[in-house]
Amino acid sequence: MGARRAHKLRNVKASPDTGSRAGRSRLRLAVGIAVLVFTCFPQPAHSAPPVERPSLELLTTDWPGPYGGLPPVDRVTPTALEAAYRRAVDLKRAEFDAIATNPAAPTFENTVAALDRSGTALLRAERLLQIFTSTASTPEIRGVSASVLPLSASLDDEIAFNDRLFARVGALRDALPESAPTPEARRLVTVVYEDFVRRGAALDRQARKRLKVVNARLASLIAQFGQNLAREEESLVIWLDSPDELEGVGADRIEIAREAARARGRPGKFAVPMQRPSVWPVLTHAKSRQLRERVFNLWASRGNNRGEFDDVPLMTEILELRGQKARLMGFPSYAHLATAARMAGTPEVASAMLERAWQRLLPHTQEEIAALQAIADAESADLEIAPWDRLYYAEKLRAREFGFDSEAVRPYLPLQSVLHGMMWAAAESFGLAFREVHGIPVIAPEVSVYEVTREGHVVGLLYIDIFQRTGKGPASWAAEYRPAERGDPAVLPVVALHSNVVRPPDGSSPLLTWEVANVIFHEFGHALHMLSNGASYRALGSLRVPFDFIETPSLFNERWLRDHRVLERFARHHATGQPMPDALVAGLERSLQHDRVFSMTLDYLATAIVDMRLHVMSDGRRIDAVAEEARILEELHMPSAVRPLLGVSHAVHTFTEAYAAGVYTYLWSDTLAADIAESFIAAPGGLFDRDVAARYRRTILEVGNTRPISEAFREFRGRDPDPDALFRRFDLIRGE
Repeated sequence: MGARRAHKLRNVKASPDTGSRAGRSRLRLAVGIAVLVFTCFPQPAHSAPPVERPSLELLTTDWPGPYGGLPPVDRVTPTALEAAYRRAVDLKRAEFDAIATNPAAPTFENTVAALDRSGTALLRAERLLQIFTSTASTPEIRGVSASVLPLSASLDDEIAFNDRLFARVGALRDALPESAPTPEARRLVTVVYEDFVRRGAALDRQARKRLKVVNARLASLIAQFGQNLAREEESLVIWLDSPDELEGVGADRIEIAREAARARGRPGKFAVPMQRPSVWPVLTHAKSRQLRERVFNLWASRGNNRGEFDDVPLMTEILELRGQKARLMGFPSYAHLATAARMAGTPEVASAMLERAWQRLLPHTQEEIAALQAIADAESADLEIAPWDRLYYAEKLRAREFGFDSEAVRPYLPLQSVLHGMMWAAAESFGLAFREVHGIPVIAPEVSVYEVTREGHVVGLLYIDIFQRTGKGPASWAAEYRPAERGDPAVLPVVALHSNVVRPPDGSSPLLTWEVANVIFHEFGHALHMLSNGASYRALGSLRVPFDFIETPSLFNERWLRDHRVLERFARHHATGQPMPDALVAGLERSLQHDRVFSMTLDYLATAIVDMRLHVMSDGRRIDAVAEEARILEELHMPSAVRPLLGVSHAVHTFTEAYAAGVYTYLWSDTLAADIAESFIAAPGGLFDRDVAARYRRTILEVGNTRPISEAFREFRGRDPDPDALFRRFDLIRGE
């Protein structure tokens, strides 16, 4: 069922722009939620020792090595990184001050282009810090993060509230189109000006002063929210005395639970830590209903347990301050402020889409729950389907209705085959080639690096960091270590795909569930978007598109995993090399069509609707988020067997800046992805049709924010997006 995709809301992405508050908030979300949430881990087992005393320049502007320089993670020490970061903040301050005080009249080159070029040292320092906080966190690194991130927030406000700088940008904006030499340059002027306005540049001095206080406090609260959640997840464990209590979950996962207990100092016991790779197999396969209930309830309690890690009071203050910020900016609520720069434009448009989907999916979900109940009744289970029963009985339903066993897929999805499959698909559709390169500094020995080329020309570097380890954040995400710049000189993008596949204790190759393989393809879609960036300016890069479009390329890229050509070539048994049997492929397809994508479930929609409604309420009042969530779910007639993917007390997206009033973006992007897919499906070559793929790359992947994304979509599709595309995909149109 949809709950199987709960972790999708935890995926995180990087943003290329650090020159603005909007860009910086995306960056913090991205390598990102890494900074806010995944920063509370003990010393990593494979942290790279410095090989020499690092210079400040080495860690900021002048990265060493090939491809225009690469992150020198092997030369980082916490002390040097903090010093480099502080120096980089000072350098950027000097750069923007020089632009603001330039005695020459403002021109595109000496003002807007100069702003876009500024902050390179800080960009490098931030990326290094984010690499360590998200993938090799230590107490020392967390201390550096806590020390320097407020400096960036303060610098953001200094730039936004500099009257002379804003006046220069405003003069160029008023003089368009003559003030900029090319269409892309004119777009940059408009984007930079609008970003200044959204950051409060047009406010009076008193309002700016208050906004600066609000921004600083919000940054502190948001960081604390994420840190509390990460530390609590680390501390929450269900201990078991016998492997019999884990009956049904599989021998390999029982060994993982045994190893988890040993690593926590309790050999002979079995541990189920409250981290998704451990929780979901129990909820899906454990025969003990008592264990499933214990695990589910502890998992659902995160953030709402009294004590050191309680996030409830933080939520109240965050929502109140967001409302105050919206009022200062002239908006009736934070939801109106947040959506103004997105494709949706208003919370009413986004809410209408969510609630239309809710009404369409509610009866389907009720029917699905009834089907699960029938299976339980047939087994004389003497229970009413509860949230901790849904995954377990959904697995039985798949076996009964579709002849499909999700565990039967795993032997055909060894990790390396999945990685080879995603690269092969990108080669066939987009003409990319991937060659592993060695001798590149990496954060851990298991990280691999690939040179990416098209027609013999290098287009970027891809780091693949798949395995779970101490000090690394959970979930999966894509990151941008360095954004592409296609100007003169060109700058190659350096991107990364991170995941958290658990290594089998015996050292064998991991066998993936379909879901994990799908997530890897998803994050690879983000990486392709970053690698394809054709913008000449940082502020117009791939990830500066409206935030409700940012998931579209990644959601679309999931389609290649389901393609028969990929399955035939790469879904082969890890021991025999035989292809996945036709009957298993057919059962998989029926199951995927039945389960739908996660954005087409009440579990997700509940999270998104609560997020939006809380932020519509956020007008400066105090809000009890837990009580409001309960009220909203009751008003929606939420079935008792369904819970939100992320309950509000651990709704990490809701309580970060970039996704606040923005959880709806997954449904929005999934709809656009379904519409794009129809264009491929109708072509002779399907997903591998080179003509359609070339047009998609040219009009969507490469354009970034060099033009409004609605125009780019219209050029690709020949029309505006069809809101029914996603419903058509799952045959949910009939009956209206």
